[in-house]
Parts: sequence; structure tokens; C-alpha cells
Amino acid sequence: MKRQYYSDPFFDRAAQNRNVQIDISVTNVLIISLEQKFYFFLKKEKKELALFPIEIFDSLSMDVSFLGLSEEKNIWTAQLTKKDVENVSEVLGNGGFYDMRDLVDELTNEQGALLAYALGINKWNQISRFCGVCGSKTKSKENGHSRKCNNSKCSAIFYPQISPAIIVLIEYKAKEGESLCLLNKRKLNKGYMCSTFAGFVEIGESLEDAVVREMKEEVNVDVVNLRYVDSQPWSFSSSIMVGFVAEVEDMTFKVDGEEIKDAAWFSAKQIKELTSKNQLILSKPDSIARFLIETWVDNNLN
Repeated sequence: MKRQYYSDPFFDRAAQNRNVQIDISVTNVLIISLEQKFYFFLKKEKKELALFPIEIFDSLSMDVSFLGLSEEKNIWTAQLTKKDVENVSEVLGNGGFYDMRDLVDELTNEQGALLAYALGINKWNQISRFCGVCGSKTKSKENGHSRKCNNSKCSAIFYPQISPAIIVLIEYKAKEGESLCLLNKRKLNKGYMCSTFAGFVEIGESLEDAVVREMKEEVNVDVVNLRYVDSQPWSFSSSIMVGFVAEVEDMTFKVDGEEIKDAAWFSAKQIKELTSKNQLILSKPDSIARFLIETWVDNNLN
């Protein structure tokens, strides 16, 4: 099976190094971000991920987080403020900050996975600067993988958390004729943008319970025969997307009018033809939504 984009078998997280002082040397490099965008060098109209010597940033008042080992280098990351960027502007060189999703076609799978990891760690450290128990400031620990409250009477310790979410392709298997899938539909200037349905898992729910509830809420269908397909880390919303295919026994549906404005049934042949004519645009190629749709289309065309 195709490995989902942003999954990370490409480097060693080296968790054993999170509690030790790592000597700064030429083997330590830093990935920097600003407002969830990463710095890339510009080389002959191509963008190259910038890996800076970490000692250059020692003078900045910021925490750095250890990501792991890749190609015998210790990889670190930090989220800068605009003031930080001004202070190091002379060493940045020719480049700029870019949204990684805008560079999907230019990034390798390894780079995509590493940046998604960096994004998640940077975001968590940014939003966890204050204690959720007493409100005091927190201090980075474990090289960026935990934070401890500075208030000695509290001393609460916090760890990065993710929110599980389900994402579902709804399928109708006709007794005669072609199978169909129900897709979320949004009108564009020319044609439509289509995707699958998704939602966050609530407290006290299993993944399967969340699939049943969300599909009922969003398009008022009762799903059966749930089948797990694959999962994908999704740092953009600090979540992990868990992909399913679920069946319905009739084609009746009703959109909720809030999260889902419109939806429609499509055959595999229709999706193939409409996308080839650019009349139907699927979810971005880095998403598990796109994977679910394309896998379903391939299975039903063959």
C-alpha cells in the first residue's frame, strides 16, 4: 500500500536523546519557521529547504526542539518571531518563508514528513507557553518534547497531544450497475471541488462510533460495513486522520447546510472523466482524502 504523505519512516526520532545535553557541532542543523511557514533558499528558481548551523541562533531568545537524526545529522527546529527574523536577516541569505503545502510538488516525501513533524512540535510549544492549570509560564524540557510549569507550587508537566479525526468515503453498492461514492461538493468558477467527509473524534467515542455519528450529522446517512483503510499524520490541525470506507444501503442523503453545503453521488467513470477535463477538482494530492477517492476509483474501474 502507498505510504501516506507526511508519514515519517525516513528518519530516526532518537527519543533517547531528548533527555541529554547534545553537544553542538557541525552535525547539528536547524529548520526555522515563521507563522507556520518554513525558510527555503532560492536557487535558480528552485526552492531548497534551509538547514542552518544551529550555533548561529544561540543569541536568540527562543527554544529549539530536537526532531531526531537524519543522514547522520541532528535535526532541530524553532519557530521565530518577526523580531527574531530581523535579528538574523544577514545570515538568512537568498530565500524566504513558504507554506509547505504550496510546495508539495517540489518536496520529497522525506522532506514533507520532516516538515510536518517540525510544524507540529513548533505549534505545540507555541500554544503551551502558559500552564493550563495555574496560568504561569512554562519552560521547555526534553529538548522541546515536554513543558513544565515554572510555578514551584504547581510544577505541572505537559506533553504534545494530537486530536484523532476520522475521514470517510461513503459508498453505495448497487445491486445492478455501477457502484457510487458520495462526495462533499463545492462550486468553483469552472466545475466543482470535491472531497470526502471528516470530523473529530469526541471524548468517549471509538473511531467507529465517530464515523457513524459524523456521517449522520453531516449528510444524514446511516453507514454500515465500516472498513479501515489507512491513517495520516496531519500537523496542520494537530491531528491524525484515520481513513475509512463505509457503505450505505440507499442513496438518500441530506446535507447539514453548515459544515456541508452540497454533496453528490459519482461513479468511478464520472470522476475519471470529469477530472481529466478539469471540471472536477479533487482534494490536494498530499491528503488522505485524495488517496481514498483515487483508490476507490481505481478499484471500481478495474
